[in-house]
Amino acid sequence: MDLLPRHGVVFAVLYLARVARLASRGSVDDWVSAALSHGSYMTAATDLRSPAQAMVRAGLASVGEQGEIKVGRSIAAVATSKGGGRHAMRHAAVVLLVAQPPAWLRVAVNEDGVERAYIPQPDLDALSWLEESLEEVLVEARRLVGDPDGADLSAEIGAVAEEIVAAALRAAGKEPIHVARISDAYGYDVDVCEGPVRFLEVKSAGPNTLSRFHLSRHEFDTSVRHGEAWRLVQVVFAPSAFVADVITAADVSCIRELPASALRGLVPEDSPAFRWEESALVAPRPGLWRPSELRPDPSFVRPGFAAAGSRS
Repeated sequence: MDLLPRHGVVFAVLYLARVARLASRGSVDDWVSAALSHGSYMTAATDLRSPAQAMVRAGLASVGEQGEIKVGRSIAAVATSKGGGRHAMRHAAVVLLVAQPPAWLRVAVNEDGVERAYIPQPDLDALSWLEESLEEVLVEARRLVGDPDGADLSAEIGAVAEEIVAAALRAAGKEPIHVARISDAYGYDVDVCEGPVRFLEVKSAGPNTLSRFHLSRHEFDTSVRHGEAWRLVQVVFAPSAFVADVITAADVSCIRELPASALRGLVPEDSPAFRWEESALVAPRPGLWRPSELRPDPSFVRPGFAAAGSRS
């Protein structure tokens, strides 16, 4: 069982935490039995064993050397609060999200707020009881979780975009070299080896970030040096990609390109009034993008971003 804060799960966790603090409980079985014997009709109709076991697995409760149950400080603080009711339920929801963050939390919640398109509909339905404060709860949980592997996730998304481009080129009969796997020093990610456009810098995006991308100074200088032989290729992922167990061609919304000449028109030259150093955030006008002739390889398949996060 996961600890996604469904209404019933939050109710069960709070009640179990309160029962554990009333008296010493010798085991998980004793803990659940005490909760069932002292609870209301609603408690008797609620599955308490699964939440109790999930609390132990997530570190919200622990089993001591003698088998006794100890409740963690975070959920105990909510369970003993005087506010009770919906106020306590809301804070308990935050605790559960922090203890066991769903894979979509770090993608769906960012500095711009909550992007519901990245949250699976079944999870949104399960959280609907929080509707009035749902976004506040998600933002607070994301802040408390922090960003221990946010850079790793961004790198993983970018790496998958590069693999999609390389696979699309191979499917089109080309023989690309994925130079980004050799070094970041090239100033581009894929060498096509032949044709007028040889050097491809690949950027990844979701439906809400496709209007902008980060460009390093080295990438820009490389685009100037190679001219129209250099091309920026953007792989736009559908919302499904960010929560899928595996990523396939169906998770790519589109692939589009930005010529080096268009990029040069967006970046001012160094002057006494302007000088960039390591990177810049670039937001091209929609009309500057060109549809790419590349098509995702229909046989492309790769572990999803959620799987990558669980490995880190």
